[in-house]
Amino acid sequence: MSDRHPRLLALTLALVIPMAGTAQAPTERGLAIVREMDARNRGFEDFEATLTMTIHDGDDRARTRALLVRGLEAEDGDRTMVVLVRPADLAGTAFLTVQRSDGQRAQWLYLPSQGRARRIGGSQASDSFLGSHFTYADLAPPAVEGFDYRWIRDEVVAGSPGTGVERTRAGDDSERSLLWIDTEQHRLHRVDYFEGSGGLARTLEISEYSEVGGFWRPARMVMRQAGSEDRTILEWTDVRLGVGLEERDFDPSRFGR
Repeated sequence: MSDRHPRLLALTLALVIPMAGTAQAPTERGLAIVREMDARNRGFEDFEATLTMTIHDGDDRARTRALLVRGLEAEDGDRTMVVLVRPADLAGTAFLTVQRSDGQRAQWLYLPSQGRARRIGGSQASDSFLGSHFTYADLAPPAVEGFDYRWIRDEVVAGSPGTGVERTRAGDDSERSLLWIDTEQHRLHRVDYFEGSGGLARTLEISEYSEVGGFWRPARMVMRQAGSEDRTILEWTDVRLGVGLEERDFDPSRFGR
């Protein structure tokens, strides 16, 4: 077991050796599963990757964007930055998320035509990113904190033993989703997004993974709009870990330089 995950042993023992005569409540089990998944994704320090985004609308007209994605683990909040490379008329557009460990999130959008970065308000987090079926909030994995979790049921996920966990924003059940996770590698394979207490709105499918530096990284992701053929495909390539990024590389005031 890698020493890059100091929390992993304790979390694993907590999952497989419960106290005698006790059973985890659905909320406790759901939180434990998500914490284990999070622990296995920690310790990469920083990364850089190429991302191809293909947007399919109702008439199946495809629009393609090429992006550069960078990420950094930091004590005061993980950073994720997405920079548009193509098409040329949108090149240089940049999007930055700082995900605080307490679940709070700060986001900025840089438009070359305006020459400055503007803060994205919380009410805008659900807006479409570049006309895709992904929102601003989707572009950075949320912290474990800030949400409530509840184990739903165990079932086969992507051909392996798996489980379903309901996730709701703490104090706000209008933001609700179901996470489908395999319990062998603790990889996320599907997320069903609901419109509050209403019906299914979107589904994210992670159909392919690649192993990079001992970490499982998504290789192909598809976000589908419920009730239609509309979808956006993300394909990750050239993923590199430990490239030497620093916090100053994610400073909104440096966008456009």
